[in-house]
Amino acid sequence: MQNRLFLFLFSAILPCFSIAQPAYIIDADTGNEMDDLYAIARALAPDGLKVRSLQSVHFNNPQLLTDPNWNSYSTENINTLEISQQLNEELTRACQRWYIPKMRGCNRMLGYAWGYYEGAPIPRSPATQFIIDHARKASPDNKLNVVCLGASTNVAAAIARAPEIAPNLRVYLLGAQYDAKNKAWDKNEFNIRNDLNAFDLLLNNEEVELWVMPANTARALTFDRLKTFRQLSTCTTPLCNRLRNRWEQVQAGQNWVMWDLALIQALLTPDLATHKSVRTPPENTKRKIQVYTEINAPAMEKEFWQSLISWQVP
Repeated sequence: MQNRLFLFLFSAILPCFSIAQPAYIIDADTGNEMDDLYAIARALAPDGLKVRSLQSVHFNNPQLLTDPNWNSYSTENINTLEISQQLNEELTRACQRWYIPKMRGCNRMLGYAWGYYEGAPIPRSPATQFIIDHARKASPDNKLNVVCLGASTNVAAAIARAPEIAPNLRVYLLGAQYDAKNKAWDKNEFNIRNDLNAFDLLLNNEEVELWVMPANTARALTFDRLKTFRQLSTCTTPLCNRLRNRWEQVQAGQNWVMWDLALIQALLTPDLATHKSVRTPPENTKRKIQVYTEINAPAMEKEFWQSLISWQVP
């Protein structure tokens, strides 16, 4: 009797000592390519991240002004933010996660094409205000996690508008390239080029905890089309159908680098990613940030399919 009473009390008290699962805000330029969809699907899985909100972000780039098409979209009157927003809403429904807030992000870069400085325009959006509101409830000991799968405009705009939230933020982003051997940075990368001002603001703010998954590190996680379609054929859920159709829609070819998925997998399976503390680029504020320098791509891919196939979304 005493043993049973002890076990009952222990089981009732134990949850009070458990560590709460960290929550994440995910920013995604979902309409740009296809790996965003795979990354978001992994994040929304039952064994995925605790997603506080899924936010859209623009993927504005110079080719939208010169080319007639971008992937499967006509560039005439294109609204990259709305394309990403629509896909975010479709994807949460396919994942049976419709209750997750889906906030519209900024539809333009921070500041001007020639840079950002005090007095330059700071774009407004529901996503930026959402970050500000939740960061104000966080603290340096219990930070708000923001994951940027596209341009980091939303979180940079939040910091520019409310600088006091910076110590309460932990920002993870996919972007740039880093040569670990030569300790050299290269900002010539799609996400960074879409808002260099935002990336520089994050690098220059010593109070922001910053983690970067460089594109050259993420490149190791490359999916083969035939293998991917074989895996997707084992389930007929709306989610799997959506992932299969996206590959065809953007004409992804025989192989595709799962850039965004690499970052999500690094958060979910930290033992499959190596990171180190490195110095920021020489043109930015001198400080240390965390950079992923290597990933176990085969293990990440295996873990992704195990999660997806076992998750039979109705």
